[in-house]
Amino acid sequence: MGCKALSHVFLFLSRVLLQSGRVKFNKSACASLPRACFALAAVLAFMPLAPCGADGLAHRQPTVLVLVYSSSQSDNEALSTLIADSFKMELESQGIRTLSAAERAADDRAVAALATKNRADFALWGTYVQVGSEVQINARWIDPEKMAAAAYASRTGALNFSFDAVVSSLVDEIIESQKQRIDNLPPAPAERTPPPPNPAQKPAEPERRPRIPPFAFSLGSAPFIATFSALNYFPVGLSVSLAGHYQIRAPGGLFGFGLASGLSGFHGRGAYAEADFYVVPIGIDVLYGTRTGSAVDFFAHLAGGPAIFAATLTSGESLAEVIPYVTGGVGITLSLFDSLGISLEGGYTCFFEPADPIMGFTPSLSVLVRL
Repeated sequence: MGCKALSHVFLFLSRVLLQSGRVKFNKSACASLPRACFALAAVLAFMPLAPCGADGLAHRQPTVLVLVYSSSQSDNEALSTLIADSFKMELESQGIRTLSAAERAADDRAVAALATKNRADFALWGTYVQVGSEVQINARWIDPEKMAAAAYASRTGALNFSFDAVVSSLVDEIIESQKQRIDNLPPAPAERTPPPPNPAQKPAEPERRPRIPPFAFSLGSAPFIATFSALNYFPVGLSVSLAGHYQIRAPGGLFGFGLASGLSGFHGRGAYAEADFYVVPIGIDVLYGTRTGSAVDFFAHLAGGPAIFAATLTSGESLAEVIPYVTGGVGITLSLFDSLGISLEGGYTCFFEPADPIMGFTPSLSVLVRL
């Protein structure tokens, strides 16, 4: 059995299924259909509908836009689809490519414009009237160059196996009348082949900016190396720092602001007494750093605010007060992973104790976590 005959069988089975479901026709045809036909319909539904035969109509394959609407107020979507598919199969069996459009058109000029929009050479516009189990089809062949109908045909048939012959004769009549016009279609414009790329010139890759994690937290420790008058009481103390930043992209890198805290402790010895000193700073920290995307980045930060200063003398006496402080530094960050790294910082811290400011260097090593 040829491709066209298989298409006819498939359409007939579709009409029978249509009769038994969405369109209320006589169901006797469906009851008399053997079960094997339904299996054949399922197989044929997945077969490609390529043009059968080598009798092409033009030196290039023409394209036809197929539109089918009901002439009544209410459109039967299932029947419209069935008739449109019948048109397409008949055209494709003659080597004509078909396509559809979701838009509706009201007259010949609108159909022609729709065909031009969809880059179709012609349009086959069908309208139908359904009376009982019979359907009258009126088809118009629209030529976009003329913006009008170039051919017209009409057929009436019942929705049974003979309906295929009705559709086939309608399409054949129109195609026969337009054969010369189809044969004279201009050749398709040749596609320009781009020149081969020059291997010496590689296309420029778009700039990739590294991701800026919105949050960063650091935990570090450092010796507190006393300077100036603090050397009169202790040479070295110990500091632990904790900071968290919210980061945004900035020119050349990132800008971060957040909170900084920690604990600094040292044992001081004066002329008459000894004491253990502890300082807990709680301040605002501002940071600027590079974000090159490599494993190494640089940063600078400045923090300041109040600090709780407490002292416990060896005699048992204790005191506590709130003093201002400021700290800052510059450093380098080594990224182990995108979210984890370590930083080395050279910093300097000043605790402004009223009697005698405590100042010193704080070279720190920190663990950095980015989220």
